[in-house]
Amino acid sequence: MPATNSRSLLNALKSFFKSQYCHDDILKLLPNDKSDIPNVLTFTLNYCKLLEYDFELARLLWDLGSRARYFFDKLTEAFKQVAIELSDYSLPEDIKTKIKIVKFGSNRSDLVRYEIPNCHDRGYFICFHGTVIRVGTPYVFDATRSYQCEECGSIVAVTKSSNLEKIKLKPTRCSNEDCTSTKFGSLKESEDTTINLSDYREIKVQESLQRVTSNNLPRSFSVILEDDLVEACKPGDDVAIYGFVQDRWRPVQVGGRGQTSLCLEANNVVVLNDQTASVSPHAYDEFELYWKDNHRTPISARNRIIASICPQLYGLYVVKLAIALILAGGVTISDEKRGIRVRSQSHLLLVGDPGTGKSFFLKYVAKMMPRAVLTTGVGSTSAGLTATAVRDGPGWTLEAGALVLADEGICCIDEFNTMKSQDKACILEAMEQQTISLAKGGMLRTLQTRCSIIASANPKGVYDNEDPLTINTALSSPLLSRFDLILLTLDTPNQEWDNIAATYITEGVDLLGHGALKKPWPITKMRDYFMTIKSAEPIMTSDAETIIKTYYSVARRVTENTDRHITVRQLESTVRLAQAHAKLIFSKQVTILDAIVAVLLMEASLNGCGKLLDKINALHTTFSEQPEKEYEGHVHLVLDWLNLPVLRDLELNRIKNEYDKSTAWTENDVNETRTMPREFKKPLTPPMPPPPPPPPTTVSTGMATQANNALKLLKSHIAELEKIEEVKSTQRVQQYSTPITTKPPVFDNKLSPIDKTGPVTRISNQVLVPIQEYVVDDEQSQVKRCKIDDDETKFNLQKQDNKDDVCLSTLDDITDEDLCY
Repeated sequence: MPATNSRSLLNALKSFFKSQYCHDDILKLLPNDKSDIPNVLTFTLNYCKLLEYDFELARLLWDLGSRARYFFDKLTEAFKQVAIELSDYSLPEDIKTKIKIVKFGSNRSDLVRYEIPNCHDRGYFICFHGTVIRVGTPYVFDATRSYQCEECGSIVAVTKSSNLEKIKLKPTRCSNEDCTSTKFGSLKESEDTTINLSDYREIKVQESLQRVTSNNLPRSFSVILEDDLVEACKPGDDVAIYGFVQDRWRPVQVGGRGQTSLCLEANNVVVLNDQTASVSPHAYDEFELYWKDNHRTPISARNRIIASICPQLYGLYVVKLAIALILAGGVTISDEKRGIRVRSQSHLLLVGDPGTGKSFFLKYVAKMMPRAVLTTGVGSTSAGLTATAVRDGPGWTLEAGALVLADEGICCIDEFNTMKSQDKACILEAMEQQTISLAKGGMLRTLQTRCSIIASANPKGVYDNEDPLTINTALSSPLLSRFDLILLTLDTPNQEWDNIAATYITEGVDLLGHGALKKPWPITKMRDYFMTIKSAEPIMTSDAETIIKTYYSVARRVTENTDRHITVRQLESTVRLAQAHAKLIFSKQVTILDAIVAVLLMEASLNGCGKLLDKINALHTTFSEQPEKEYEGHVHLVLDWLNLPVLRDLELNRIKNEYDKSTAWTENDVNETRTMPREFKKPLTPPMPPPPPPPPTTVSTGMATQANNALKLLKSHIAELEKIEEVKSTQRVQQYSTPITTKPPVFDNKLSPIDKTGPVTRISNQVLVPIQEYVVDDEQSQVKRCKIDDDETKFNLQKQDNKDDVCLSTLDDITDEDLCY
């Protein structure tokens, strides 16, 4: 394009509007009939088009800085002249026109602000990203009004801008030079021919919580909306506001000091509640390729995603799986004609002792998800969770609370049981109907709260398994019934599990080899993945529907005379969890796999019937070494209990043909060798120089024979000890009835001494079966426990008898000193 220096600014902008970038769009705005001519002709300009047309011309908007309004006025005037020319001059010459700017592009990221502008930004045209927390009362703003002199009767017009809205302006002198009067009276609207009225509303916008650092509090400032922008947003919306930064004068008194504050005069408001807009355009292809590469091991691929949630916490498989399904969400069923709407958002409650990682999960979710609000029960009231009425001049306005701000997102509530009873009752409607009905300050409003709630609560004292959950947590039954999943994380004493968890925290070593990832997904990739799958709508298959309906019928039948009550809410929860699992594994259909996982989660929760899995301690659950092989056991467990042999055989046949059951789920993690724990390492010694060659000596045949005999004795002794350890390991695995044969960990091709010198590591390969505590109730477990104790006693006695013998871990550790006599 030719340079703009040789032409005036107005002609350059007119040439742009007449070009192919805007010509067709302007013709669509022009009315066919003169009676359809609007009061204001508004044109939405994608600024990237102007940058592509002439970059030097477009950059004037930010090069002019505080004088950017001059460029904007020329832009509006050029559009008005081009619109009149293209309409064959059918538009009146005094028609009002307006230009709305959208999309600056990535070239000028400095014009996009996520923090409150400062005094250096006065006059600049910026784009501010934030969250609407308050919407004021709309009213009519008189931009131009005429006054009449009380002495000579002359008419004087006064014009004020929107930043002087709260200041009443009157003429200071008469327009008649011969008149010295300073008294004026306002004309009636019917007599005032110069009056200019417009709709006016003021909103308050806060910085996005995800952009605020931990050392700062989120700030807010006022934004002025006029004309068609008055109804552009509502409380809780994430918005991008384009406009000019300007001073706002506050009313002053005689002798007082004038005060100003910054505000934003909005040119355009774009609502950004659609969270998928921030996802990379190549994210879908990347995740689709990931699942194609793991089509033979889909459960292992799923576990890698789940293990990336709070990777600093070891194990907690059930909790991480539940949180992943909550973030994925179900499918909304809505029929506006019949007035039917079934929510797709699930709710999760974590009940556990202090120090079990509940707050870590809440903070991770609040940091990862783009629309997430984190609050605590101690510092939250009913008004803070829902909405509060705030006086705005002569009237009242509503300021959004945590649940409204988290609309279409996640609301995390820590210390949920510390809330007051009246504050807990206010969220009953928000959790089920996902709306909040308010009647405050003479206003009747209904606000949307379409969000998932993840809450954590501590038991009231020591958790008692004999008491119902309402007594242990001091939460009412109507409130507990609204949670789709309620998981227990009790810190029960278990020396073996404590050793595994402590080694992972202090050393970063996974003693099991399959309880955590070496290289989890980064938080940005996790955010993109959940935002990508959130909009999916998998279709329910007939087989999955049969399993869910059968489970609901069986659960209702077995809980008739118990303290657990299975209602339709549990049925809807099971459907939502199955749909969420289908989303999580990138599937377009809800299959038998998704239904079985949903049933197992419901049974692991306190919301289930408690017959398949009763009161699982989610703290002591870990990832399986071979998830596909373990899923085969889950098929037998669930479908045999539901008496569905046809679906069981069908699913087992599919597993046999499609799944690879021989691969560990951490095999594709990172190709690195695990290191031995520090307490089992030998002290590092500097390399010794090679010894000098020994002088030639004559070795007798008797000494050589004695050395060979000693070497054979050592080999036989080591082989015997290793055989005893292998028998112990096999018996320990058989205790939990797992089909997988667990072998001692191997480090650098050497047998690990963990099972020889350290505590016995016993962990269940059945994911949903927790580690047995020291108190064992069932007869079968006691018999097996006695068998293991007898073997350990026999081994200790043998060690005492052979305490003088040489015991080495491998043959590589034998030195010349061991063979000297």
